[in-house]
Amino acid sequence: MTIAASPIDPITGILEAFKSNDVVAICDGGHGCEQAYAFRISLIRDPRFACIVNDIVVESGNSLYQEMMDRFVAGEDVPENQLRQAWQNTTQPHDVWDRPVFEGLFREVRDVNASLPKDRQIRVLLGDLPIDWSKIKNAEEFDEASRAVGDRNSCAVEIIQREVLARQRRALVVYGGMHLLRKNLYWQTTNQEKAEQRFNPLPNSIVSLLESQGVKVYSVWVPVFVDPATLQPDVNSWPTPSLADIRRTPLGEASFRSYYPHAMFIEHDDVIVEIYVDPIRSPVMQEQFDAILYLGSPSGLTWSQLSPALSSDPEYIKMRSDRLAWASFGGGR
Repeated sequence: MTIAASPIDPITGILEAFKSNDVVAICDGGHGCEQAYAFRISLIRDPRFACIVNDIVVESGNSLYQEMMDRFVAGEDVPENQLRQAWQNTTQPHDVWDRPVFEGLFREVRDVNASLPKDRQIRVLLGDLPIDWSKIKNAEEFDEASRAVGDRNSCAVEIIQREVLARQRRALVVYGGMHLLRKNLYWQTTNQEKAEQRFNPLPNSIVSLLESQGVKVYSVWVPVFVDPATLQPDVNSWPTPSLADIRRTPLGEASFRSYYPHAMFIEHDDVIVEIYVDPIRSPVMQEQFDAILYLGSPSGLTWSQLSPALSSDPEYIKMRSDRLAWASFGGGR
């Protein structure tokens, strides 16, 4: 029986989820949505959070710099030119993590920790692979380094198992939504001759890997590019933000394509192919996520941008241009 999804207070809902789950995984909101960031800050600043959650695992940081980040969020002074390496030197050559909302999370955790006893301070775990850019000067070296460090999702899971679960701690995981799928998707191309071919460019996800190891995970999708009111009209009257369980609701029984209509581009037989989620054969939304965090209509959302100083810095521009060129030529992941 299908029933309408109902909104609840999102902070209370997420904290309640930790009663029966060791991990709560939440999408970061399209890598830069300011309303998604504001919610994360309100969550970690809630006095209940540090009493329930020990760690925050983020996609936007290179695990090579974990010791430095531990010192920073604990309140130690870390020079700015060293600290920014944590988010500027990830495996991703683009500038997405340089948007202020990602650095802002580290600084907010540091600020919250300043008022907490040592044994309750929140730890930020950097989930990305420990790639060392100081040893990379060309595309071949980037490709070699990328292959050596391995798979991004597996790296995050190993960190969660070692630093969180083995220590009987609880973690909030903040990653891009496609890293949090429970099941593989089917993909189709615009070329009907290839429409029946199953493309599976994504490795096992963080959630699917954890659950295959017996870990209980509560996962939350954050729709920022499509309006869930198109699936359940009364959503546009919900408070923002709101959390809603989507199982056995119109929001949950909708195709995943309803939430992810965008194209992806993969290399197939040495050709770049544009692919889309197959809405018929792919698992529906409630098979992928437990809930959605509603932030409002996409038309009302705003996006974090690079600071003018950074985007006009010649040294920074050269660094990003070089890395993008090396990644494109070398085929690194």
